[in-house]
Amino acid sequence: MKFEATKLSKVIEQNYSHLMPDFFEMQTEYLASLNIIYKDLDASLVAMVLTSELYKNIIKESTSRETYSLKNFYQKENFKLPANSFRIKDISSILNLPRETVRRKKEKILKDKLIILDKKNKLYSLNTSMIEQKIIELQIDNLSKFLSKFSIFFSQNRYFVKEVSKDKIKKDVEEKFLLYLTNFLDFQISYFSKMKTLLDIESIFILLLCSLNTTSQIKNTNEPMNAKDLFANIHILNRTQGLNATSIADITKVPRTTVLRKIAHLEKIGVLRKDKYKRYATDSLSHTNHSKKLLTLFDHNVKLLGIFFSQCIETYSVK
Repeated sequence: MKFEATKLSKVIEQNYSHLMPDFFEMQTEYLASLNIIYKDLDASLVAMVLTSELYKNIIKESTSRETYSLKNFYQKENFKLPANSFRIKDISSILNLPRETVRRKKEKILKDKLIILDKKNKLYSLNTSMIEQKIIELQIDNLSKFLSKFSIFFSQNRYFVKEVSKDKIKKDVEEKFLLYLTNFLDFQISYFSKMKTLLDIESIFILLLCSLNTTSQIKNTNEPMNAKDLFANIHILNRTQGLNATSIADITKVPRTTVLRKIAHLEKIGVLRKDKYKRYATDSLSHTNHSKKLLTLFDHNVKLLGIFFSQCIETYSVK
Protein backbone atom coordinates (compact mmCIF):
# COMPACT_ATOMS: atom_id res chain seq x y z
CA MET A 1 0.00 0.00 0.00
CA LYS A 2 1.26 3.46 -0.94
CA PHE A 3 1.19 6.31 1.55
CA GLU A 4 1.53 9.86 0.28
CA ALA A 5 4.58 11.35 1.96
CA THR A 6 3.38 14.92 1.37
CA LYS A 7 0.16 14.24 3.31
CA LEU A 8 2.09 12.64 6.15
CA SER A 9 4.49 15.59 6.27
CA LYS A 10 1.57 18.02 6.44
CA VAL A 11 0.06 16.17 9.39
CA ILE A 12 3.44 16.16 11.15
CA GLU A 13 3.82 19.91 10.60
CA GLN A 14 0.28 20.62 11.85
CA ASN A 15 0.84 18.51 14.98
CA TYR A 16 4.50 19.40 15.43
CA SER A 17 4.35 19.91 19.22
CA HIS A 18 2.91 16.42 19.82
CA LEU A 19 4.83 14.37 17.26
CA MET A 20 8.32 15.83 17.29
CA PRO A 21 9.21 14.88 20.89
CA ASP A 22 9.04 11.23 19.76
CA PHE A 23 11.29 12.08 16.83
CA PHE A 24 13.78 13.98 19.01
CA GLU A 25 13.86 10.99 21.37
CA MET A 26 14.69 8.64 18.49
CA GLN A 27 17.43 10.96 17.24
CA THR A 28 19.12 11.49 20.60
CA GLU A 29 19.07 7.76 21.36
CA TYR A 30 20.48 7.02 17.92
CA LEU A 31 23.32 9.53 18.29
CA ALA A 32 24.10 8.12 21.74
CA SER A 33 24.38 4.62 20.25
CA LEU A 34 26.67 5.90 17.48
CA ASN A 35 28.94 7.41 20.12
CA ILE A 36 29.24 3.97 21.71
CA ILE A 37 30.13 2.28 18.41
CA TYR A 38 32.34 4.88 16.71
CA LYS A 39 33.30 7.28 19.53
CA ASP A 40 33.31 9.97 16.84
CA LEU A 41 30.06 11.31 15.38
CA ASP A 42 31.56 12.66 12.15
CA ALA A 43 33.22 9.28 11.57
CA SER A 44 29.85 7.61 12.12
CA LEU A 45 28.35 9.76 9.34
CA VAL A 46 31.04 8.57 6.94
CA ALA A 47 30.38 4.97 7.98
CA MET A 48 26.63 5.51 7.41
CA VAL A 49 27.19 6.32 3.75
CA LEU A 50 29.29 3.22 3.15
CA THR A 51 26.90 0.98 5.10
CA SER A 52 23.90 2.28 3.17
CA GLU A 53 25.55 1.69 -0.21
CA LEU A 54 26.80 -1.72 0.90
CA TYR A 55 23.38 -3.04 1.88
CA LYS A 56 21.56 -1.41 -1.03
CA ASN A 57 23.87 -3.43 -3.24
CA ILE A 58 22.98 -6.59 -1.36
CA ILE A 59 19.24 -5.89 -1.71
CA LYS A 60 19.68 -5.23 -5.43
CA GLU A 61 21.48 -8.52 -6.00
CA SER A 62 19.43 -10.62 -3.59
CA THR A 63 17.21 -13.42 -4.87
CA SER A 64 15.80 -14.37 -1.47
CA ARG A 65 13.83 -12.36 1.09
CA GLU A 66 15.67 -14.25 3.83
CA THR A 67 18.76 -12.22 2.91
CA TYR A 68 17.07 -9.15 4.41
CA SER A 69 16.77 -10.51 7.94
CA LEU A 70 18.74 -9.37 10.98
CA LYS A 71 20.56 -12.69 11.30
CA ASN A 72 22.24 -12.09 7.95
CA PHE A 73 23.65 -8.79 9.20
CA TYR A 74 25.98 -10.79 11.43
CA GLN A 75 26.78 -13.63 9.07
CA LYS A 76 30.44 -14.61 8.91
CA GLU A 77 30.68 -14.12 5.16
CA ASN A 78 30.88 -10.33 5.02
CA PHE A 79 29.16 -8.45 2.21
CA LYS A 80 31.53 -6.51 -0.03
CA LEU A 81 31.47 -3.19 -1.83
CA PRO A 82 33.94 -2.03 -4.51
CA ALA A 83 36.41 0.50 -3.13
CA ASN A 84 35.74 2.89 -6.01
CA SER A 85 32.21 3.42 -4.65
CA PHE A 86 33.66 5.14 -1.58
CA ARG A 87 35.19 8.29 -3.10
CA ILE A 88 36.09 11.02 -0.66
CA LYS A 89 34.75 13.83 -2.85
CA ASP A 90 31.37 12.09 -3.15
CA ILE A 91 31.09 11.50 0.61
CA SER A 92 32.12 15.11 1.23
CA SER A 93 29.33 16.35 -1.02
CA ILE A 94 26.70 14.05 0.49
CA LEU A 95 27.54 14.90 4.12
CA ASN A 96 28.48 18.57 3.81
CA LEU A 97 31.84 17.68 5.35
CA PRO A 98 35.20 19.07 4.14
CA ARG A 99 37.17 16.55 2.06
CA GLU A 100 40.05 16.59 4.53
CA THR A 101 37.65 15.75 7.36
CA VAL A 102 36.19 12.87 5.36
CA ARG A 103 39.69 11.59 4.60
CA ARG A 104 40.66 11.65 8.29
CA LYS A 105 37.43 10.02 9.43
CA LYS A 106 37.76 7.36 6.76
CA GLU A 107 41.27 6.57 7.98
CA LYS A 108 40.00 6.40 11.55
CA ILE A 109 37.23 3.89 10.90
CA LEU A 110 39.67 1.77 8.84
CA LYS A 111 42.27 1.95 11.61
CA ASP A 112 39.64 1.01 14.20
CA LYS A 113 38.65 -1.90 11.90
CA LEU A 114 35.01 -0.91 11.89
CA ILE A 115 35.31 -1.01 8.13
CA ILE A 116 37.71 -3.44 6.49
CA LEU A 117 39.54 -2.81 3.23
CA ASP A 118 40.61 -5.81 1.22
CA LYS A 119 43.52 -4.10 -0.57
CA LYS A 120 44.19 -7.02 -2.91
CA ASN A 121 40.64 -7.17 -4.29
CA LYS A 122 39.85 -3.49 -3.60
CA LEU A 123 36.72 -4.25 -1.62
CA TYR A 124 35.21 -2.72 1.51
CA SER A 125 33.12 -4.55 4.09
CA LEU A 126 31.47 -3.63 7.37
CA ASN A 127 33.08 -5.41 10.32
CA THR A 128 29.88 -6.36 12.12
CA SER A 129 31.82 -8.24 14.78
CA MET A 130 32.87 -4.81 16.10
CA ILE A 131 29.24 -3.77 16.56
CA GLU A 132 27.72 -5.29 19.69
CA GLN A 133 24.42 -7.01 19.01
CA LYS A 134 22.87 -5.31 22.03
CA ILE A 135 23.53 -1.93 20.38
CA ILE A 136 21.75 -3.04 17.20
CA GLU A 137 18.90 -4.39 19.33
CA LEU A 138 18.66 -1.04 21.12
CA GLN A 139 18.54 0.77 17.77
CA ILE A 140 15.81 -1.57 16.52
CA ASP A 141 13.86 -1.07 19.74
CA ASN A 142 14.31 2.70 19.40
CA LEU A 143 13.06 2.75 15.79
CA SER A 144 10.15 0.41 16.56
CA LYS A 145 9.05 2.58 19.47
CA PHE A 146 9.14 5.69 17.30
CA LEU A 147 7.21 4.13 14.39
CA SER A 148 4.61 2.67 16.75
CA LYS A 149 4.02 6.03 18.49
CA PHE A 150 3.59 7.76 15.14
CA SER A 151 1.20 5.08 13.88
CA ILE A 152 -0.88 5.33 17.08
CA PHE A 153 -1.18 9.11 16.73
CA PHE A 154 -2.13 8.92 13.05
CA SER A 155 -4.64 6.13 13.69
CA GLN A 156 -6.31 7.78 16.70
CA ASN A 157 -6.72 10.97 14.71
CA ARG A 158 -7.99 9.08 11.65
CA TYR A 159 -5.08 10.04 9.44
CA PHE A 160 -5.09 7.04 7.02
CA VAL A 161 -2.57 4.94 8.97
CA LYS A 162 -3.44 1.87 11.04
CA GLU A 163 -2.19 1.57 14.60
CA VAL A 164 0.70 -0.90 14.90
CA SER A 165 2.17 -2.08 18.18
CA LYS A 166 5.84 -1.73 18.95
CA ASP A 167 6.24 -5.52 19.18
CA LYS A 168 4.70 -6.09 15.74
CA ILE A 169 6.91 -3.46 14.12
CA LYS A 170 9.97 -4.80 15.92
CA LYS A 171 9.31 -8.30 14.58
CA ASP A 172 8.90 -6.90 11.07
CA VAL A 173 12.12 -4.86 11.35
CA GLU A 174 14.02 -7.98 12.37
CA GLU A 175 12.57 -9.95 9.42
CA LYS A 176 13.19 -7.15 6.87
CA PHE A 177 16.17 -5.59 8.61
CA LEU A 178 18.16 -4.53 5.54
CA LEU A 179 15.12 -2.83 3.96
CA TYR A 180 14.46 -0.79 7.09
CA LEU A 181 18.19 -0.19 7.62
CA THR A 182 18.82 1.35 4.20
CA ASN A 183 15.74 3.60 4.48
CA PHE A 184 16.78 4.60 7.98
CA LEU A 185 20.38 5.36 7.01
CA ASP A 186 19.35 7.34 3.94
CA PHE A 187 17.01 9.41 6.09
CA GLN A 188 19.71 10.04 8.70
CA ILE A 189 22.28 10.96 6.06
CA SER A 190 19.88 13.47 4.47
CA TYR A 191 18.78 14.82 7.85
CA PHE A 192 22.25 15.38 9.29
CA SER A 193 23.79 16.66 6.06
CA LYS A 194 21.06 19.32 5.86
CA MET A 195 21.48 20.24 9.53
CA LYS A 196 25.23 20.51 8.99
CA THR A 197 24.71 23.46 6.65
CA LEU A 198 24.22 25.43 9.88
CA LEU A 199 25.66 23.38 12.76
CA ASP A 200 28.35 20.79 13.49
CA ILE A 201 27.29 17.33 14.62
CA GLU A 202 27.95 17.88 18.36
CA SER A 203 25.87 21.07 18.29
CA ILE A 204 23.07 19.17 16.51
CA PHE A 205 23.15 16.55 19.28
CA ILE A 206 22.94 19.24 21.97
CA LEU A 207 20.11 21.04 20.18
CA LEU A 208 18.15 17.80 19.72
CA LEU A 209 18.55 16.96 23.40
CA CYS A 210 17.38 20.39 24.55
CA SER A 211 14.52 20.28 22.03
CA LEU A 212 13.45 16.89 23.40
CA ASN A 213 13.47 18.24 26.97
CA THR A 214 11.53 21.38 26.03
CA THR A 215 8.92 19.93 23.64
CA SER A 216 8.21 16.87 25.83
CA GLN A 217 7.10 19.15 28.63
CA ILE A 218 5.05 21.38 26.31
CA LYS A 219 3.38 18.30 24.77
CA ASN A 220 2.09 17.21 28.17
CA THR A 221 0.41 20.54 28.97
CA ASN A 222 -0.89 21.92 25.65
CA GLU A 223 -3.03 21.07 22.64
CA PRO A 224 -1.19 20.14 19.41
CA MET A 225 0.39 23.10 17.62
CA ASN A 226 1.97 23.55 14.23
CA ALA A 227 5.68 24.29 13.91
CA LYS A 228 5.26 28.02 13.26
CA ASP A 229 3.08 28.63 16.31
CA LEU A 230 5.28 26.49 18.53
CA PHE A 231 8.48 28.27 17.51
CA ALA A 232 6.87 31.69 17.92
CA ASN A 233 5.59 30.98 21.45
CA ILE A 234 7.99 28.41 22.85
CA HIS A 235 9.51 30.83 25.37
CA ILE A 236 6.01 31.53 26.77
CA LEU A 237 4.82 27.91 26.75
CA ASN A 238 7.94 26.52 28.34
CA ARG A 239 7.86 27.23 32.07
CA THR A 240 9.89 24.20 33.08
CA GLN A 241 13.56 23.60 33.81
CA GLY A 242 16.14 23.38 31.08
CA LEU A 243 19.28 21.23 31.10
CA ASN A 244 22.60 22.34 32.55
CA ALA A 245 25.92 21.85 30.80
CA THR A 246 26.96 18.98 33.06
CA SER A 247 23.77 17.01 32.30
CA ILE A 248 24.19 17.66 28.58
CA ALA A 249 27.81 16.46 28.71
CA ASP A 250 26.83 13.32 30.66
CA ILE A 251 24.09 12.36 28.22
CA THR A 252 25.87 13.20 24.95
CA LYS A 253 29.35 12.04 26.10
CA VAL A 254 30.71 15.28 24.66
CA PRO A 255 33.35 16.85 26.97
CA ARG A 256 31.87 19.59 29.18
CA THR A 257 34.32 22.21 27.90
CA THR A 258 33.20 21.40 24.34
CA VAL A 259 29.55 21.50 25.41
CA LEU A 260 30.02 24.99 26.85
CA ARG A 261 31.64 26.18 23.63
CA LYS A 262 28.89 24.69 21.48
CA ILE A 263 26.17 26.09 23.73
CA ALA A 264 27.66 29.57 23.46
CA HIS A 265 27.31 29.37 19.68
CA LEU A 266 23.76 27.98 19.90
CA GLU A 267 22.86 30.90 22.17
CA LYS A 268 24.46 33.34 19.76
CA ILE A 269 22.42 32.16 16.78
CA GLY A 270 19.27 32.19 18.91
CA VAL A 271 18.18 28.55 19.19
CA LEU A 272 18.98 28.08 22.88
CA ARG A 273 18.44 30.40 25.83
CA LYS A 274 19.93 30.32 29.32
CA ASP A 275 18.06 31.03 32.55
CA LYS A 276 19.52 32.53 35.72
CA TYR A 277 20.51 29.04 36.94
CA LYS A 278 22.52 28.39 33.73
CA ARG A 279 20.02 25.87 32.41
CA TYR A 280 19.40 25.70 28.68
CA ALA A 281 16.16 25.35 26.75
CA THR A 282 14.97 25.83 23.17
CA ASP A 283 14.34 29.49 22.36
CA SER A 284 11.84 31.23 20.09
CA LEU A 285 13.20 31.23 16.56
CA SER A 286 11.41 34.49 15.73
CA HIS A 287 14.00 36.42 17.74
CA THR A 288 17.08 35.44 15.76
CA ASN A 289 18.73 36.67 12.58
CA HIS A 290 18.87 33.03 11.48
CA SER A 291 15.11 32.46 11.88
CA LYS A 292 14.36 32.24 8.14
CA LYS A 293 17.16 29.74 7.51
CA LEU A 294 16.24 27.71 10.59
CA LEU A 295 12.55 27.53 9.70
CA THR A 296 13.43 26.50 6.13
CA LEU A 297 15.73 23.83 7.58
CA PHE A 298 13.06 22.46 9.90
CA ASP A 299 10.47 22.50 7.11
CA HIS A 300 12.83 20.47 4.93
CA ASN A 301 13.36 17.96 7.75
CA VAL A 302 9.61 17.55 8.32
CA LYS A 303 9.25 16.69 4.63
CA LEU A 304 12.10 14.18 4.97
CA LEU A 305 10.40 12.68 8.00
CA GLY A 306 7.15 12.27 6.06
CA ILE A 307 9.02 10.39 3.33
CA PHE A 308 10.82 8.17 5.85
CA PHE A 309 7.65 7.33 7.79
CA SER A 310 5.79 6.50 4.57
CA GLN A 311 8.65 4.21 3.46
CA CYS A 312 8.58 2.36 6.79
CA ILE A 313 4.80 1.94 6.76
CA GLU A 314 4.94 0.65 3.17
CA THR A 315 7.72 -1.78 4.11
CA TYR A 316 5.63 -3.02 7.04
CA SER A 317 2.55 -3.40 4.81
CA VAL A 318 4.35 -5.65 2.29
CA LYS A 319 4.04 -9.20 3.62
